[in-house]
Amino acid sequence: MTTEAPSAAAAAPANAPFDENAADPVLRTTHFDFQNKVFKVPKARFFKPENLDEPVMVVDLGDMEGQLRLKNIRKQFSIEDGSHDDELLKTVVKALNFIEDIRNGDKIPNEILDGSSSWMVSPKHKMIARQRLEAQLIGLIEKEMTMVLKTPEELNAFLSLKESKAKLREAFKAAAIGLGLKADDTQAVLMKLELLTREFCYIEALREALNVVPSIVVKLKQVAAKFAGDIRIADTVERVRMLMRKGVNEYQAIFDDLDAQTSDIVTAMRNLDLQIEQIRSKRDRLRYLQMKWTPLVRAWSELIPVQGARVQDLMGRTYRFLATRFDTSKSLMKSRKDQEEAARVAAAKEKADREKAEKEHRDKARKDKLPPAKK
Repeated sequence: MTTEAPSAAAAAPANAPFDENAADPVLRTTHFDFQNKVFKVPKARFFKPENLDEPVMVVDLGDMEGQLRLKNIRKQFSIEDGSHDDELLKTVVKALNFIEDIRNGDKIPNEILDGSSSWMVSPKHKMIARQRLEAQLIGLIEKEMTMVLKTPEELNAFLSLKESKAKLREAFKAAAIGLGLKADDTQAVLMKLELLTREFCYIEALREALNVVPSIVVKLKQVAAKFAGDIRIADTVERVRMLMRKGVNEYQAIFDDLDAQTSDIVTAMRNLDLQIEQIRSKRDRLRYLQMKWTPLVRAWSELIPVQGARVQDLMGRTYRFLATRFDTSKSLMKSRKDQEEAARVAAAKEKADREKAEKEHRDKARKDKLPPAKK
């Protein structure tokens, strides 16, 4: 993801991915130009540790680093609410959803300033995005032909066919008519397609980056085989594998939403501003996940399963990351106990309901046998 500068076309303000209700700080600057001297300490930077949901500021203490939480910085260095530095600290919290760390003087991410992307993609990803959208256009007249196209290789092979090129020309005319234009006004369709391509190229870059996440499962299988006799490791491997499915489903659901969003390409072009806003919102969520997954994927790819201590450390890191995202911290033993308890409660309730029904039946039978009351 490294060559093409991001576009600010049709810019729409983008909220932080996971705190959409938070009030945006009123920015008077495009850079993190902190005023308090504490922020100007050499090598000081903000980042978000794996084990914390909030950012910290790291300061160099010689042979070690110290971490300061933002609330403590405000208190210890008298950062007043609503001040310039306080506004920038609020911006730091949002900005670390898009970039890995921040130093005094760094530019505030474009995602916060104008909604465009602060990171770059390669021409390859722009080409893939363009081809995926062109396939959606052809789907206007040949739906069955494009539904099975998933990979970049499949898209390229399909669009290279002579008949596909002819179909694409027809599709441009069909899209123009669908937009309420004349059939030969394909230039307007081309411009809208280009704007969508500029946004979707980031999605394709993220799709490629996250496609390697399931490789962790392959390494987990190797670990499980190597340490088959270690109950503790086997239990942790199973927990991580269960959570991995949820982790993969999390980002895959976003990709599925994005693909569905352009399945009706004419509607997407007709509501271009709204489409771009939604694409950017999902882009930012995917970028956050990609930043979290990439160090883990790299570490697992370098892992040699025979390294027992490193295996346990890496499984712990992976489990903590996933467990904080999904509501589960139970061991398999605890889970089994919960299932047994739920079964016991259900059996007791069934027994109580059965006894109640039998009693009501006996009471009714007894009542039916009684002689009618005298008037």
